Amino acid sequence: MSLIDYVIIIVFMGGVFIAGTLLGRGVTNIKGYFNANNDLPWWAVMLSIVAAETSVLTFLSIPGLAYIGNFSFLQVCMGYIVGRVVISFVLLPMYSGGKFITVYQAIAEKAGVPMQKVMSITFMFTRLLADGVRLFAVAIPLSMITGLNFMESIWILGIVTIFYTWFGGIRAVVWMDVAQWIIYISAGIIALWVGLKMLPDISNSLSIVLEQGKAQIFDWKFSLKGYNIFSGVIGGAMLSMASHGTDQLIVQRVLSCKNMKDSRKALIGSGVVVFFQFALFMIIGLMMYMVWNGASLGMLGLHKPDALFTKFIIENLPPVVKGIAVAGIFAAAMSTLSGSLSSLSSSTTVDILKPIFKDKIDDKKLLYYGRIATLSWGILMVGGASLFRNINNPLIEIGLSVASFTYGGMLGVFILVRFFKKVETWQYMVSFFGAIITMIFVIKFTEIHWTWYVLIGNLATVIIEQITVLIKKYSL
Repeated sequence: MSLIDYVIIIVFMGGVFIAGTLLGRGVTNIKGYFNANNDLPWWAVMLSIVAAETSVLTFLSIPGLAYIGNFSFLQVCMGYIVGRVVISFVLLPMYSGGKFITVYQAIAEKAGVPMQKVMSITFMFTRLLADGVRLFAVAIPLSMITGLNFMESIWILGIVTIFYTWFGGIRAVVWMDVAQWIIYISAGIIALWVGLKMLPDISNSLSIVLEQGKAQIFDWKFSLKGYNIFSGVIGGAMLSMASHGTDQLIVQRVLSCKNMKDSRKALIGSGVVVFFQFALFMIIGLMMYMVWNGASLGMLGLHKPDALFTKFIIENLPPVVKGIAVAGIFAAAMSTLSGSLSSLSSSTTVDILKPIFKDKIDDKKLLYYGRIATLSWGILMVGGASLFRNINNPLIEIGLSVASFTYGGMLGVFILVRFFKKVETWQYMVSFFGAIITMIFVIKFTEIHWTWYVLIGNLATVIIEQITVLIKKYSL
């Protein structure tokens, strides 16, 4: 890395901190802090959703996934689009329109405040682990570049992100997401262009990798143990329905739109953008495979496929371009971390603290507690990232499988609330925790691929709830 590269990175991180802080001016209540008073444009929310859900795992892990495999992950991205369309017309009417600050408030009206708290706490636990993976992922390039250890790298990134989120709230998060998305997509395109210029004969290299099946997208053979068109589209749709319909990380952004029409455009549009974004970074993985002639990780001196793109950036990109690319890695990480902190603090403040205090606390005090929650979750998340330092599997799959563990049960509760007759709170509780136990069994004792987790958890929730209905009916 040259001096100019380090200057670019420092200027970028300083600029993000200052801009995010300035965007927080005028925030005086929790609705402004957590939902930006419902006045954000749909296109900005759309790009913020994309930045939040893909983050550094896309930037680093997807090229590595394509390098060691093929393009079959795009089948999951097709499902993402389907899931967003369904959510836009099925669950969005439950909580859109400016009535709620968190998605779990929509649960309380029918399933009760205790169920609202259970869903919120489950979200917090899941988000803490899933984003711990994402935060650890960015420590890989930072430590490779600077020589710092993983935890020192994570704290440097975490401190900047925590403080601009503390000041700016969701408005700062969304607008910084837009800027950061532009930076990391530009960095990816530049890196791809540089890599392709390194190939002496692009057409010959491409024909070789095509014969090896490296660009294969579709697998029409049904299986529960890997990527195929069935697990991809069905699993991707279910995952997207859960993440974009029940996860406060994404729904918080949707609730910041001006109206339901804008929310739908932001949701569905994000699915299309995500598909092409994943395609771009898989093509980057294919490019690296051609540049390095399919060398194994060991031959390249690496242990994790997530480090492949970082190695390419450090060794092959010229000054300035290298600085932009590394800034893109940081931008991708900061976008998800800031969104997670805002969503975690909003859920803590609105779903947990507000019901406890009821009407005994004013909005200004809640805003104070919201900022304290942002700082506290930031410290917890940075510490939690250290749990993944000894894992060698692609981090993108680890992050998605962690989230999918609880997503099925959460989506199932929303479906019960939306489409089934109201039952007692304990029945929702039994159904949800029954689904969690089911998922523990599936993960521990089967080889079913993570793409099926949400569907299994969702079905378990609905089936168990119907069993409780029958038990109650015939026990009277």
